[in-house]
Amino acid sequence: MIYQLPVLLVSLLAYSVCANVALDENRHFQELLRLKPLPRNRLLTNFEFEVESSAFDISYNNESSTLQKPRVSHYNYFPNSLGSILESTNTKQLQLRFTQGWWDSNSWGKLPFDGKYSGGTGVEVSAVIEAPNVDAAKKSWLKLTKTLSGFFCASLNFIDDHITTYPKYAVEELGNIQFAPEAGNKLYLLRAALPSEPVCTENLTPFLKLLPTRGKSGVSSLLDGHKVFDSLWHGMSIDVTTKCDESNNQLCTLKLRQTVNQVVDIIRSMRKRKEGAIPKPTPGEELRCDMNKTYNSWQCFPLGDPVSMKWDLETIYGRPIKGAAFGDDSQSSKVMLDIDSSSWTVNLLKQINGSTLSNELAADSTKPITQYLDEVVNYDFEFVASDSSTVLPVAEPPLYASRSLTGYSLDQGGLRTVFTNPRDKPVKFVYFESTPWYMRLYLNTLKLSLKNSTGSYEISNQGDYIKNVYFRPAVDRARPSHMELVLVVPPKLTLAMSYDFDKSLLLYREYPPDANHGFDVEPAVITIFDDESEEKLYEFRTTSLLLTLPTPDFSMPYNVIIMTCTVLSLSFGTLFNILTKKVVTEEEFEAVAANTKLAKLKRAIRSKVQYIKSLKN
Repeated sequence: MIYQLPVLLVSLLAYSVCANVALDENRHFQELLRLKPLPRNRLLTNFEFEVESSAFDISYNNESSTLQKPRVSHYNYFPNSLGSILESTNTKQLQLRFTQGWWDSNSWGKLPFDGKYSGGTGVEVSAVIEAPNVDAAKKSWLKLTKTLSGFFCASLNFIDDHITTYPKYAVEELGNIQFAPEAGNKLYLLRAALPSEPVCTENLTPFLKLLPTRGKSGVSSLLDGHKVFDSLWHGMSIDVTTKCDESNNQLCTLKLRQTVNQVVDIIRSMRKRKEGAIPKPTPGEELRCDMNKTYNSWQCFPLGDPVSMKWDLETIYGRPIKGAAFGDDSQSSKVMLDIDSSSWTVNLLKQINGSTLSNELAADSTKPITQYLDEVVNYDFEFVASDSSTVLPVAEPPLYASRSLTGYSLDQGGLRTVFTNPRDKPVKFVYFESTPWYMRLYLNTLKLSLKNSTGSYEISNQGDYIKNVYFRPAVDRARPSHMELVLVVPPKLTLAMSYDFDKSLLLYREYPPDANHGFDVEPAVITIFDDESEEKLYEFRTTSLLLTLPTPDFSMPYNVIIMTCTVLSLSFGTLFNILTKKVVTEEEFEAVAANTKLAKLKRAIRSKVQYIKSLKN
């Protein structure tokens, strides 16, 4: 045994080296930063990260299998922590969204990635779970949301049956399902949203820990919570898909895609960089006044934002890019710049040994500038604009939508959604809406009206515009209402849809601490499909709604409690004194008090003092 020990250690070391080499050969990690200036000195930034695990045989995950292979052998750069959660809940695909702010489609055009990785306000989660029946899928779903709640420091543990839905059309099954379930199992798609959930740095930190670089190198080193969330609109997404080989369904891989999208106000970032967080008045010598109007020492009509600008990434994020993700790997990290070369120039800045080297990047009007990060140095990109108002044209979305509440009654209300088609051909889309159970919808009150150049008129034949309807009414305190409509909007027209609902009176314990603020209703999901190929073209969300319910005066219970406690304490105190104390006259009290031990001691001390004084005299 003594002679076999060194041989065993050598064998283990060789196995470890071979395993590491295999992991390096099979690793797959890509990161991309895309920058695009927008009108009115805005900047759209897209961070993309892709990690793919090595191929693994899912038969080894079966507890009844006799094959002895490590369960985590395929976790190279794919995070083991997230993979264990998916494996324990039998989740095959996951979609998690953290979004805050409002996307201005009129100024900024289409959403990044055609809205595929953008969610509604708050937190939105969807999952495809393999299970033998709905009850088992629901059990795994609740376990998944509670685990993700602790993992991402979010309130996903509040997800239960009364906000969970099972989409039919609107939410695509997180990409094309390339996974066949085991015999006797089915795939279930579940979805829930928390529109009132705030997004903060506690959500960004676990997001970065999923990356193999942990945000310490590569383009992810720019992600700082104070800079990411100081934006006009921002969103984070985590997507996990399971893909299996078509020839061998048992051989699969896990693919993780993470994105961070935001719209930054460049002027505000430059001002904070220069003046600090507290805004200060602009000095008189720096005021930009309109000389065509009245101008003197007391009057100044200020001009708009300056068009001649110069800024860099360190101005926006407070730090440069810390080299490539894996040092000398020239293919894993890259930056793409979408600029108008007629008014913009970009300089690549490299910080080497305390000095900065500047190099102007060649621009092509037909395609974006691509720069690979292949050195272990700090990278920065300097943008110089002669006219910042000249930017690349934004792509117009295929549909505009706005949703609002109508009515002023405390127990009744209405909901109105307006769709505008700016194109020359009809738009077909799926309208998905989930409302809480205390909004009792009346589908029979649904009305459609069409607006054109001559005016608006109500539609009598709704079948020309509503092609399909799926409606699942709510059950009090059990499930939300679930409605999906397949609609068609004619070209260059506006279609308005409205319906009525009743407001329920909640139980006392069901009101939140800020009940007078209102109740958040999650955004509706609009998915646009191509008429011919039925392919998904674009997806976006409407704004969330703030619903006011009949709310009792919560100060009254407090007043009643205080008044009751006061009366009871006075009554009890008086009665207790009467029952436990004896009523005596003043003379009796003085007589009793004179014969107490303390009174006798005082008299003895007083007499002793007088005796001593008499001896001195």
